[in-house]
Amino acid sequence: MRDLGHIVTTVCPKPAPRWLELWNILRGIPRNRARFATRDNRALVSVAQAGQDLTICSWEPFDALVSSLTGPAILIAHNITSQALPRIFPRNPIAWLLAIQAGRWERRIFRSPQLSAIATLSKRDQDYVASLPGARPVLLTLPGMPPVTMLRPGARVVSDLVLSGTYDWWPKRRDAVRFAKDYARSKNRFPILSDRLPRRATEVLSILPLPSESEASDIIRFGVISDRFESGHKLKTLAYIAQNQIVLSLSDVNEDLSEVLDHYFFVRRVYSVGEIAMHLASISRMDPHVLRDRLVRFQLACAERFNWESVASKLAPTGPGLTAESKSLADNVLV
Repeated sequence: MRDLGHIVTTVCPKPAPRWLELWNILRGIPRNRARFATRDNRALVSVAQAGQDLTICSWEPFDALVSSLTGPAILIAHNITSQALPRIFPRNPIAWLLAIQAGRWERRIFRSPQLSAIATLSKRDQDYVASLPGARPVLLTLPGMPPVTMLRPGARVVSDLVLSGTYDWWPKRRDAVRFAKDYARSKNRFPILSDRLPRRATEVLSILPLPSESEASDIIRFGVISDRFESGHKLKTLAYIAQNQIVLSLSDVNEDLSEVLDHYFFVRRVYSVGEIAMHLASISRMDPHVLRDRLVRFQLACAERFNWESVASKLAPTGPGLTAESKSLADNVLV
């Protein structure tokens, strides 16, 4: 947004003390919002808005502060809590009850008059928000792709499995550990490269270090998404593609790639660890030069579709999809 000529000011709400968070939950505020629904945060946002032409509320737990906003504002919902919880914890009745509570909250917040628009990070979330009665206009803001590590002409395919990213969030850690245990019991013996797998996963797997940038330029590998739940947008998918890795995912991550040619070839859904060998074998039988050229075309198409400049343009006060009030030329943006 700064590159577009806007002056961007950032402010970060502070988590509430534990006692206040619990009190907010008892008052009926969803748990992930209760951490930030405080008088101090409302005052912080109110003061920071002075002199701003647009406010962007980025992350749905901050939407508890929407009522404090004045003037044009956009809410970026990284995930839709009511839809995500049942997918992440499908057999947990408490998660379903929390999802119902979150759904009631969302139906109220998403039609707030303080909002000019709501931005989502996936098509699925966009469709859900747009279906809610009275919801504000919805923008699809697919996250940008990391810089592509270009393949060298002689690049070859190697049967390495890469598990990168962070696993601090409990559902991701849970599924990574499940993958490790399933893999250890399987007949697969392909090398696994990682640097942050949970300890319980490394206890049952032999781990090699992640490839350097130079090594990533010489070799086509396979990036594994061990998450079994579908929620929001999988940033890891684009990170793997940028690092010359064919994606093998235990959850369906192809919806947001559906407009990119060859997405089903380079982003493959696997339903069990036992299927991995089949995919590696089919790719390894291909002519490496043909595969390289096809992968490069796919990478460039992804880079064109998934870029932060496009996101900034949609969120900018002069961008498409906003109300007439927020289309006026503006310079100062609060995030």
